Amino acid sequence: MTSVLICCDKFKGSATSAAVSKALGQGLENAGHTVFISPLADGGDGTLDAFDSLGYLRESAQVRGSNGEIIEAQYALKDDTAVIEIARACGLDLASPEGTTPTSEFARNAGSWGVGDLILAALDQGARRIIIGLGGSVTTDAGCGMAQALGVEFLRADGSEITDIKDMGSVHDIRGDQVDPRISHTEFIVASDVRNPLCGPDGAAMIYGPQKGLNTQDVAEVDQMIYHFSQVVQQALGKDNVSTTPGAGAAGGLGFMAIALLAAEMQSGVDMILNETGGDAMLDRADLVITGEGRIDEQTLSGKAPAGIAQRARSRNIPVVAVCGQNQLDSDSAGQLFEAIYSLADFEADISECIRHPLPILTRIGAEIARRHLLTE
Repeated sequence: MTSVLICCDKFKGSATSAAVSKALGQGLENAGHTVFISPLADGGDGTLDAFDSLGYLRESAQVRGSNGEIIEAQYALKDDTAVIEIARACGLDLASPEGTTPTSEFARNAGSWGVGDLILAALDQGARRIIIGLGGSVTTDAGCGMAQALGVEFLRADGSEITDIKDMGSVHDIRGDQVDPRISHTEFIVASDVRNPLCGPDGAAMIYGPQKGLNTQDVAEVDQMIYHFSQVVQQALGKDNVSTTPGAGAAGGLGFMAIALLAAEMQSGVDMILNETGGDAMLDRADLVITGEGRIDEQTLSGKAPAGIAQRARSRNIPVVAVCGQNQLDSDSAGQLFEAIYSLADFEADISECIRHPLPILTRIGAEIARRHLLTE
């Protein structure tokens, strides 16, 4: 009997990772094959959904949103491990639910306080190990807001405290004697597939600022502001070169502050998920791996979750098939990682039907994969 590992990311706006995998698995099991399912996420939205299948329970907390107003946000908890998806506190989708780009004023003042609030809520519930999924933020504050929520004070040269994100460039020193003492006794893991540094041409403001509402002038000014801010923070904390660490620019620079203040370990989203779920052990038992996401394109090949699992499988000489809503890769590019790519659009011409009711189509695709790629005893 052939064993298949299904490790799919969410089809955003259409189906969760777990639902996609279950539907595919039904088609394969009907054909007589053994199916293992491991959830997949890249540290962005969908990370909590991936942990639901692992026995984590959702907890709710009152936190500050990116504009400072109180909102309710969820995190996940199991035993002494908590999982935080930062987009639930300071996400772009929360700030702009209709998909419009935030204003310049909003973007320059957006803060990550809610992430710190979620950390404190998790600590209050007994968490001593916290996984933070970085992705989908509306902020470019280098984690200033998160640090403030945890007790750090940022001071001007005259000793007055900075409270507004837009004034970060005036920071002269920091005071950390009010930082929650539980922080130093907690293990932090940050998960992101973004490898950008904090500042410069490949930094948080330059690359991601425009989609968050920063205009051309803002981008240059914010980049300089967070560069100055990072130098003061690094000197005060006795940390060198954190701002240039790959991933420091993730989530508007939250990666930087997580490393500098929380002494967090940076992992790729794929590595984090596979480590937590035992996905590597499942890989060792698989004859075929199926992965995918809503849209497969050139970005998929640049370190996104399906590419990560495909690379691990291929290093073990396990063939990999991809499934998606829409495939925008040519055959040569696709062949770098995948034996074949199956898209919902290949099986259902009505795109709206693919979006509204993807699961029956995915079951059909599972059966087709079994027919084409697996031997039936």
